[in-house]
Amino acid sequence: MGSTRFLDPSSIPLKRQSGGSIWATLAQLTQGLTVVVFLSGLMLFFIPVIQKTQNLQREKARTQREITDAQEQQQQYLSETESMKNNPAYVEHIARDKMQLGRPGETIYRFDSYQNAPVASKSVKPVADKAATR
Repeated sequence: MGSTRFLDPSSIPLKRQSGGSIWATLAQLTQGLTVVVFLSGLMLFFIPVIQKTQNLQREKARTQREITDAQEQQQQYLSETESMKNNPAYVEHIARDKMQLGRPGETIYRFDSYQNAPVASKSVKPVADKAATR
């Protein structure tokens, strides 16, 4: 029977030759498609992991900025506390400015803080000249 030679794997050339058969072309195409499908599957598997990693890195950077800001605020509070403990002029400054206190016998004048008053926008109609209407 001639059909047994058709199904024989040894008859399929694995290397493409100048006048290669369709089987060699299909084998290479199948191998290429298998590699593409495998790499696509890996990529689809790892995309959520990569996105989660990027989100965690952004959150880490944001948290690090918050920590740095809190440390700066703490340093400012420590500096202010030390100034209050060791500098009577600073305590007097705080008492006068923030607590609005004064020494005995002083007269304290308080001024309201200046605020820009909103300008009311009125539609102004031009008044017709009486001489022109006569």
